[in-house]
Amino acid sequence: MHSMLLRPRKPFSFTRTLRFILSPPALLNGRQFAPLLDYFERGEYRRVVEIGGQPILYRVVEERQRRSPVLRMRVLVGPNDAETRRAIRGLVERQFSTQLDVEPFYRLAEPDPILSKLAARFRGMRIPQAPSVYETLVCAILEQQVNLTFAHQVKQALIETFGDHVEFAGRRYNAFPEPAALAITTPRQLRRLQISGPKARYIIALSQAVVDGSLDLEGLRALEPEVARAKLLAHKGVGPWTAQYVGLRALGHLDCLPAADVGLQKAIRDFYGLPKQPSAARVEKLAQRWAGWRSYATFYLWLTYWEDAAWKEALIAALRSKKGKKNR
Repeated sequence: MHSMLLRPRKPFSFTRTLRFILSPPALLNGRQFAPLLDYFERGEYRRVVEIGGQPILYRVVEERQRRSPVLRMRVLVGPNDAETRRAIRGLVERQFSTQLDVEPFYRLAEPDPILSKLAARFRGMRIPQAPSVYETLVCAILEQQVNLTFAHQVKQALIETFGDHVEFAGRRYNAFPEPAALAITTPRQLRRLQISGPKARYIIALSQAVVDGSLDLEGLRALEPEVARAKLLAHKGVGPWTAQYVGLRALGHLDCLPAADVGLQKAIRDFYGLPKQPSAARVEKLAQRWAGWRSYATFYLWLTYWEDAAWKEALIAALRSKKGKKNR
């Protein structure tokens, strides 16, 4: 079986990067979420993507060569020709931002008492990029103004109802629905999955635009971030938060700031010791110091929700104690 190698630019942490996409954080009641599209089996990351109209299951494992991390990829199900392998290699390189130099972000974080601590904690983590812009956009629409549990349930229903899948070693691996599958659905069909009427219409319209070629989502990668964001905002159902999230999670934009995100606002309130949850305008003002790397600052603050509560409480207490001593 042919395999491919990637040598990520250091510092790189495959484990920390995977943690975000393998499962949402446990809820307060300890409930865990089953994987939807990203799987971790026998020490390897597995994913299904459509290439040339066929579902391909690939795997990625981390190895060490001369003390440096190396990613080894292999096709598990589907054509294993040179063209498919090149496509998978390019996808994994983009998915894990293996060639991104994150050192400028760490230098920018040094003077910030909070971000410097988070940068040390999550060192080497990349913002994982979804395999397709379409998947990220549809998921972002589904996640608008709903809680984590409900969003997970709705996405699971959509994937299992309209997505393809492959079987490997006695396990089912789901793929995200293709635009053609959702373009021919009706709002009534999507409503049965507990997707609201407006969201159903937005998703169907976007899917139809992708199918007929009037919306080239993958082509957004080649555009300047402001231009790509404007093209996204031109479509119904895509507001500032959604456009920023797609830029951050699918287009590889380094300076996105979803300032209206409640999770980001709460993290800033807690770690920066604000008396109340900041408004989007206050977040934008505070984030000016992170200009150029606001996507990574956002993501590292988001990642605190994946951490143990005791660690968070200890860090917040230490930061407040330090701040109190300075004010004496």
